Amino acid sequence: MKFNKKWGYGELFGFSAIDGPSRYYEDMILMTMKERFTFRFEFPKHWVKLSFPHKSPLKISCLMSDFAFASNKEGEFILTFLDNDTLIGVSPSLPVLKGEIKLNETINRGIPIYSIDNHYFAIKHKEENGMNKFIIHHSFSESEARAGVLYYLDNTDVYSIIEEKKQYYRDMPKCLDKKYESLYYKSLSVNKVNVRSPEGKIDSYWTTPDRVPHRHMWMWDSAFHSMAMVTYNPSLAKVILLAMLKQMREDGFMPHMANPTDSSDITQPCVMSFAANFIYKRTGDKEFLKKCVTYLDKYLTYDMLNRDKNHNGLLEWKTEPDYEGCKCGESGLDNSPRFDFDEEMDCIDFSSFFALDTENLSLIYKELGDEANSKKWEEISYNTKKQIQKMMWDEEDGVYYDCLFSSKLTKVLTPSSFLPLLAKIPSEEQAKRMVDILTDKSLLWSEAPLASISQKDPRFSNDMWRGGMWININYLTILGLLNYGYIDTAEELRTKTLDVLDKWYKKTGCIFEFFDPRNEISPFFCYRKGKPLKRPDYRKHVHSISDYNWSACFAILLIQREF
Repeated sequence: MKFNKKWGYGELFGFSAIDGPSRYYEDMILMTMKERFTFRFEFPKHWVKLSFPHKSPLKISCLMSDFAFASNKEGEFILTFLDNDTLIGVSPSLPVLKGEIKLNETINRGIPIYSIDNHYFAIKHKEENGMNKFIIHHSFSESEARAGVLYYLDNTDVYSIIEEKKQYYRDMPKCLDKKYESLYYKSLSVNKVNVRSPEGKIDSYWTTPDRVPHRHMWMWDSAFHSMAMVTYNPSLAKVILLAMLKQMREDGFMPHMANPTDSSDITQPCVMSFAANFIYKRTGDKEFLKKCVTYLDKYLTYDMLNRDKNHNGLLEWKTEPDYEGCKCGESGLDNSPRFDFDEEMDCIDFSSFFALDTENLSLIYKELGDEANSKKWEEISYNTKKQIQKMMWDEEDGVYYDCLFSSKLTKVLTPSSFLPLLAKIPSEEQAKRMVDILTDKSLLWSEAPLASISQKDPRFSNDMWRGGMWININYLTILGLLNYGYIDTAEELRTKTLDVLDKWYKKTGCIFEFFDPRNEISPFFCYRKGKPLKRPDYRKHVHSISDYNWSACFAILLIQREF
């Protein structure tokens, strides 16, 4: 088992709901800083930095999402979580807290207390075998912070806690591709830290794309998280998908984002039936399908009734043309050049996802013995595919495009043009032409494929969906290639995708949201709705998000060949 040994800025360090109750509001989540064994508490208003003074260079022997080891000539440095608000460890030097603004310092009956905004930290330590065993407890009052450190210091064995943390990974399925073994366990670690507890209107465990900075639950992210988690924790995977489905409004609308008290007013790609069927194929759990099916039916019905303004059987995203940085957040492809048109359009991705999801809903109804509803959704899927063929195929270019309401094809080439492969829409002859275009190195098959827009497009860059490579899109494209028997091409894309993830993971310690399509620039320095900083700091400008959950999920699926 190869634990992560790479230290870098941006790695998440936090307590997972898998190990006990966590909290959404004023969450105590840390992020690693560039300096070794230095962490930052990422509270909403101000950060608090945690460091361990050392005189000689530190060697990192292990850094996972909730435990860390380092050592030098002075001794061993260990840090881990006891619970959501308690850190415990061992080190030669005492931990030091420093605030973004000056911390208030008091001594409460012999216990030092540090505070900032409404956050209080108590620190207590004792010497053991020439080392300092310490505990840091966070709370929202001075008295509670003090009480939190008093019991645990004398009654907790740090090394036993670490062994329990390690056992979590020992119990995981073995990595099936040793080339990416360290990336595999890092990915599992990212999955773990992004699991949250029931809270407010979310009545079960749920996941977030990244506890810093997104924090919330997101729709298609949750579907993708569940697909990876079913490979090692089927029970949790089912709960996580249902947690998102339960955020549905009475009319069937599914918000793209929800938290314990609120939700958004736009939706996201409809892949929930696809994910539910993915889970069912690996568990055989029909009771799970029964819990999902009404939600899935209502949501797809909502899309059909509310996202087809011109009533031609093809779907349109709700766009925000005046918002330059995110013209179509609903699509999940925020700033894609596909949405630079003033005219409304039928969307190839939404329509293809709808064809795929309705087909999966038909299969779910069939498994549940409901032939009438199975037939209904099969026909809806068939008719959608028929309309995509009729309205969105470009015979001249040999690929599918978005279609403006004027019936003119946009001719903007992106990986969305290949989603019909996933929904099994093209003929064999069409698929061959599409694969030839897909693998053209001057178009989307960049050094780090797939570029999210053609390299020949004047708008091509490394800015998110204006060129950046996204692992979720690559995975879905691989499934599309496999549908048509392009096994070698699918394997090449799998390997290239993992090699890009692995390269930047080994350089930075992080798994990123998206990547430079040329594979030259660190994701930290790609554009992301604005110019990157010389030194990454998401609080000043959001970079390609580090320790991003769906990238970790698809890394697991690709490494384990879960197609």
